Amino acid sequence: MEEKVNVNEEIINLQKEIKSFKDENNELKRILSEQALEIEKLKEVHIKDKSELLNEIKALKEYINSTISNKNIDNAPPLCNTYLTPISSKGENKFGETPQKEKGEYITSISFFLSNSVDLCLAQLLYYGYQQIEGDIRKDSGGLYCILGCKYEKNQPYITNILGSVSESEEPAVIYENGIQYNVVKDPLNNADIHKGSGGNYLCLYYTKDPKAGKPIKNLKTLSTKEKLNDQNIVKYCSRKTRYNKPFEPLDCNRGRDNIFIITPQNYIFIIRDWLKLFMLSIGN
Repeated sequence: MEEKVNVNEEIINLQKEIKSFKDENNELKRILSEQALEIEKLKEVHIKDKSELLNEIKALKEYINSTISNKNIDNAPPLCNTYLTPISSKGENKFGETPQKEKGEYITSISFFLSNSVDLCLAQLLYYGYQQIEGDIRKDSGGLYCILGCKYEKNQPYITNILGSVSESEEPAVIYENGIQYNVVKDPLNNADIHKGSGGNYLCLYYTKDPKAGKPIKNLKTLSTKEKLNDQNIVKYCSRKTRYNKPFEPLDCNRGRDNIFIITPQNYIFIIRDWLKLFMLSIGN
């Protein structure tokens, strides 16, 4: 005997199920609506970030173009790095570097820059506020270019002498000559080896600001010649005992890069301490 179907009860149950489906549907709609809002917010943030990034890239390109066309521009981007650091709207860089101080008459700081491009060396140099010292001190020796840079900061201690050293092992950060302390010259990436990335032995420059070492240095110039090597203003080797150094003889920046097949040309750094030396040097060239 078949059970009698209670139609009213079935209708009530169906109505409950429909209500439950509607409630679930409304909940899904609410969730989807919230997710859609979140997606829109993420899109807005993405568009904003993308816009800011494009603006920074545009500004960076303008700095690069300006640097190549005008070597006097300040805060050029760090092109020698493996990455590019955006320039802020204030013109300050992300490394915390401050603009170069008021210019003085004598050199107060010295650095060097390594790259496979002279223009990239110059861009890096200008970015950190250094003035170019003309010439590649490793000219025609192969490997990377090396451009020296200096600063002339007013009311700062002046550099009074520069020495160099070549050895088969890493050079010390500090050396002493005649009781005077000399500190090693480093690039912005904390590298002191001028031969880095080009083979050969370690080559380091050292500077002192001790007045007993000489008069303040007004300028430096790279020489690819043996002329004027007897002049007292040529950068010389220090007295560190290595098989490359010849104490207090003119420093050849390519020494230690020679091999059996190729003899590298000689490159020297001339120290200009006054206008007369600059005049004599210009006549000599």
